[in-house]
Amino acid sequence: MEIHAIIDVRLKSGTAQGEMLFWDNTLRRWVNTENSELFWDDTNERLGVKTANPSSELDVNGTVTMTRLLAGGVKE
Repeated sequence: MEIHAIIDVRLKSGTAQGEMLFWDNTLRRWVNTENSELFWDDTNERLGVKTANPSSELDVNGTVTMTRLLAGGVKE
């Protein structure tokens, strides 16, 4: 997966508070997320997945699948 990032005032035009932009390679353009899909709370520096009201640094409303989780200061 390629991740593209750009800071441009023109990209922010027409977006709602907390909406994020991502590059859709199929559409070949920047696309806004819906607040109910992916939401960035800039004031509290929190990311919400399937929630527009994240209550922690990463708040996921749904199932999370991962291969490894290091928590509580655990080191590899």
